[in-house]
Amino acid sequence: MNSHKRILFSCLLCIISTAYAGAEALTPSISEWQIRRLMQPTQSEVSAESDGEIVIYDKLTDRQVSKAMDKHFSRIEAMMFTSIVITDNTGKPKVDAITGELIVENDGCDD
Repeated sequence: MNSHKRILFSCLLCIISTAYAGAEALTPSISEWQIRRLMQPTQSEVSAESDGEIVIYDKLTDRQVSKAMDKHFSRIEAMMFTSIVITDNTGKPKVDAITGELIVENDGCDD
């Protein structure tokens, strides 16, 4: 599979995962898959990243993204983060008091 097809496949996985996750929170299986892929990639996944694969991670917390940046900075070119969930001082996701939705960083794509 060439790198363009891998990027497209990764994007589709992200879209499908987001569709099933809903606005309130990720289901454990989706969140676990993303965190496992981000923090403990298999050798074949690292190899695919070296070949140009980019994985889009959606609705991870700001703390998870920060940890990934600290521990896996060498893989940064293979990572894209969307809808990063903002957390409070205890690590709990912040929720909008009016809508009840998670508060996410503005990635500039909604403009």
